[in-house]
Amino acid sequence: MRHVSQMRHGLLTTSALALTLTACGGGTTEQTTTTTTARRTREPTAEEQAQADAQAGVQIEGLMGTISQRQVNDTLQPRVESAFGPCFAHASDVHFLFGSIRLAFRIHTDGSVAWVYPSETTLGHRDVERCIADRAHGIHFPRPRGGEAEFSWEFHYDAPTDIRPPLSWDAARIATLLSSNGGSLVSQCGGQRGYRVTAYVQSGGAVMSVGVAAQSTEAAAQLDCIANGVSGWRMPDPGSYPAKITFDL
Repeated sequence: MRHVSQMRHGLLTTSALALTLTACGGGTTEQTTTTTTARRTREPTAEEQAQADAQAGVQIEGLMGTISQRQVNDTLQPRVESAFGPCFAHASDVHFLFGSIRLAFRIHTDGSVAWVYPSETTLGHRDVERCIADRAHGIHFPRPRGGEAEFSWEFHYDAPTDIRPPLSWDAARIATLLSSNGGSLVSQCGGQRGYRVTAYVQSGGAVMSVGVAAQSTEAAAQLDCIANGVSGWRMPDPGSYPAKITFDL
């Protein structure tokens, strides 16, 4: 199987609506006897706790809770090969497949996954992306602090070094097609915009495979619809060798 590697180790994002970590503070008291001086251990202040958390790993903050970068990496990194690697067997029809995928997570207070979907992907294969998200949904994380938490995590899949990569196309190559078909497809799939599509195009202009990322949980519900729609498009003819293109809907 091809090499699957962590992309920019520990690359994590923070929710824009995050809440701040809080910690209980306490005072310090001393009690002196004729033989010893005993000091009660005080609880850290909020600032001290935040500094300790930072040293342990940057906090990934969610709408109601937090989980550390280290905890996320320690949970997901060992599963890149064992859990996600087999998903690439779905791409046997695209032997030069490569790219990255970023998964957006929300986890419950018990560490189970509430939802997960590809928020960014350049893999270009919906079956692979769906398999990765399905397997990620079954992963159990350490309990987040303070409530449910949201975060994202990314890894990269390398193309074989002995296989010629596809031609790289700019989205402008299909500007006319997007103008005539893009809006109607989005309407058919619920009307929610915010998709980034990656497709492989074979000689003659037929679409070999399609992958899709969404920018929200609402849009993520229509990933299959978008992928199926784009799969039926007739793209420009790349000539004798397939092309790869990424564009927005």
